[in-house]
Amino acid sequence: MVVTKVSDVSDLLAQARQNPYKSFPAILKLAASEDWKEREVAASLLVEASKKKPDEIVAEMILWADNSNPNVRRTASEGLRDVGRKNPELVLPVIAKLRADPNLYVKKSVANVLRNAGNYHPEFVLRVCAEWAKEGNASTAWIIKDGLRKLRAKYPEKVEKITTAWRG
Repeated sequence: MVVTKVSDVSDLLAQARQNPYKSFPAILKLAASEDWKEREVAASLLVEASKKKPDEIVAEMILWADNSNPNVRRTASEGLRDVGRKNPELVLPVIAKLRADPNLYVKKSVANVLRNAGNYHPEFVLRVCAEWAKEGNASTAWIIKDGLRKLRAKYPEKVEKITTAWRG
């Protein structure tokens, strides 16, 4: 059976909210799926579980960020959308691991987490991007540029300074 929505796995969601560690193997299987709908369900399960157990979800996503499968790495980032909006410092260990990921699917997700966090914590995002820009990594530069898109209008000088840092 292909899982296409969270309601298809309501028992798994209940388990993830109560004891995420028991649910991680099943969510990981969905995250590694070749079917994009199953991957989206995995990320949504993590988002929902993180509303109750953010520390546990983040701790596991730190591990998933090292997975060889880009679908799993992307889920590690995407599953932290809600935590990133509320407490971006908590997700920093995960997105920092993924900041130089060469896979576009992963890069888009990390940039999305930064954009979402920037709506509520712009100074955090500007600070993190300024630090990352010093590394001069092309994948990181892509994430920074995309992650700062929405902040450019409100903080043009700061964003310009950050985005020119990697150009030398």
